[in-house]
Amino acid sequence: MVRSAIADDHLLTYLTDITRQNICVGLILGQSCLSKDYVIHFAKTPLYQSEEQKKEGLPAKQIKNISEVNEKWVADHAGHATRMLPGGMYVLGIFVVSPEDLLSQFNPKIKGILTTIHKQLEGISYLYGNENTEKLVLNYCMKTEKYLAKSYDVNTLRVQPVDFKFLPKATKWINVECSYVIDQIYYLKTNEADWPLQKHIKGVLEDIDENLQNSIFLFDGESKEGEESLESIGKKKKAPRSTSSKSQSDSQDTKSMKVSIFQSCSSDPSKGDSLGVFQSASQLRIVGQVACELWLQPKISINDASNAVKQDIMRSLSTRLEMHWDSLTEEENSEDINCVHEPPRRVLVTLPHSKITLSDYLFPGEGAQDAKISLEELLDVKIDGKLKIKDVEGQADISEYYSSGLESDSDEVLPKLPTDTNKFMYIVGLGVALLVLILSLLIHFYK
Repeated sequence: MVRSAIADDHLLTYLTDITRQNICVGLILGQSCLSKDYVIHFAKTPLYQSEEQKKEGLPAKQIKNISEVNEKWVADHAGHATRMLPGGMYVLGIFVVSPEDLLSQFNPKIKGILTTIHKQLEGISYLYGNENTEKLVLNYCMKTEKYLAKSYDVNTLRVQPVDFKFLPKATKWINVECSYVIDQIYYLKTNEADWPLQKHIKGVLEDIDENLQNSIFLFDGESKEGEESLESIGKKKKAPRSTSSKSQSDSQDTKSMKVSIFQSCSSDPSKGDSLGVFQSASQLRIVGQVACELWLQPKISINDASNAVKQDIMRSLSTRLEMHWDSLTEEENSEDINCVHEPPRRVLVTLPHSKITLSDYLFPGEGAQDAKISLEELLDVKIDGKLKIKDVEGQADISEYYSSGLESDSDEVLPKLPTDTNKFMYIVGLGVALLVLILSLLIHFYK
């Protein structure tokens, strides 16, 4: 069976607009469903720049031949781009714009690029999670002004033709939203207290991932069998007689589907027996909320949709925690220090010509301009003017965690007194001042 892929026709315009370069390699981003790939974006890989070029301020060297492409550089780009994708979306493969046809006789360099990308993403389980080893390759030939697509399986090394089509308004998506709240205390044993923060965080991620794997997911309050399609949600509900089938379909396209996550409240008995009672040297508390917004194909199964939600949560958590510990200049793991760590928050940005949103992560003090730089560099999205971001999580309020330690040092953290109390204290102060004045006059008079 020939594999098929579809993309909006504006992406074909994108390819023709970059044909002025000698060789251009980029990523194909999208979602696979029922042996069909739905492409949402092409992201040109920035030109490779060595450390020496950066130090000397030299520009990146233009690529004149496919053999000059740095495979590791493209794989690193795939890793960064995947962190910005919602759950259920992946790097499906690569596109190559070249003067000559590279796919009629499948170029071995392309095989090397795809294999390197697959190995790098496969090694990061929270980012990858896609078992499909068959990768897309789209080659646009500047000489003939035609494109050809094939697939390459990195395990079997098999090359197959692909029916790749560019269509106007090619795909419809279901918007899925959920909010995952975390408030968990992890007690650390005496021999674990001196572990680096990164090791503790990895253990926390593993615990959250295990809880999600054992959770129950309801879509718009409905529990469905794993093989049923996502579009079956709400089908049994009768529409109002005055509502036409077309308007009902339009409302389903615009309305978000809400996901509820139910986790087990009881701990695993086997774990409790193995741990027993132990002395805690310190504790690590994880508090916060992960806001999720996914875009899924209507035909996707409930089981795959649930996995996409799990992946979105873990992809978001692991990305921001990795960014956080990379930003730390020193470890704060002393038992005498109470530390509050604030990882970056998630913001959403809408792709041009689409409703689909991608993620970026901003540290405290960062804003739309920082997200704009990331989008232009990693996804080759051209933005005129100020970027509009959807701040789904907002700035964290961590003042309560510092209040106990700052009450004696700063008047700013003292609670404001009620109005009646302020008046009473003001009157008492005036009375005391008047009494002191009378006493001083009497003493002066009798002297």
